[in-house]
Amino acid sequence: MRSSPAVVIWLLLSASSVHAQSGCGYVVANAKPPVAKDLFPVAIREVDGAKVATTGQIKLGVGPHRIGVQEQIAEERRGRARLEDLGIGKSSPALKVIEVDIKADGKYLLAAQLSVDDSDREQPGGYWEPVVWRKQLGSCD
Repeated sequence: MRSSPAVVIWLLLSASSVHAQSGCGYVVANAKPPVAKDLFPVAIREVDGAKVATTGQIKLGVGPHRIGVQEQIAEERRGRARLEDLGIGKSSPALKVIEVDIKADGKYLLAAQLSVDDSDREQPGGYWEPVVWRKQLGSCD
């Protein structure tokens, strides 16, 4: 049986689009963020509304995911000092959500970034925001 070139091209494109939608990536909270940018560690507590057992690195399917994190700023000496400088007392860390669009073989390093806006800091937990501070490519096995 002989196939037309159009059918062959269609089959190849279909296979590559299916392959592009499959795969996985990682969100990572245990990497040490850069001190110079006022970035601090976080712990992953939820993925897409479900609690997770691990807090460091989580493998996810391709597509958007809602990642719930808690800041770990006061866990480090420089973080405690920075919070004191800003007049932020001890409080229980609030869960904040960041949406990450996972690409195949992507690795997304998460951190807490201190807010530079004084009005934000007046709100409970308003002194930080979750951010992706680095995106890396690597094999997702």
